[in-house]
Amino acid sequence: MIQPGSTVKFARMPEWVAQLPEESRRVFAFCLGRKYRIEEIDSHGLFVLDVSHEIDQRSGGLMNDIRLEAEFLEEIA
Repeated sequence: MIQPGSTVKFARMPEWVAQLPEESRRVFAFCLGRKYRIEEIDSHGLFVLDVSHEIDQRSGGLMNDIRLEAEFLEEIA
């Protein structure tokens, strides 16, 4: 079961990403297929993946994360 501390692969792109601003779509596209640690589950039940180590320097900002439903993730044993 996926929980904070689990390592997951961002396995499938959610359809709703197409509605995001271009910069956000680029972040999601870059992260697709990569492995991340679940930092927390937010108040909406979304899994928070810390992508800052790969994204902060590429797109600016600090402490970037992406938030996804479990159906778009694969747990890595």
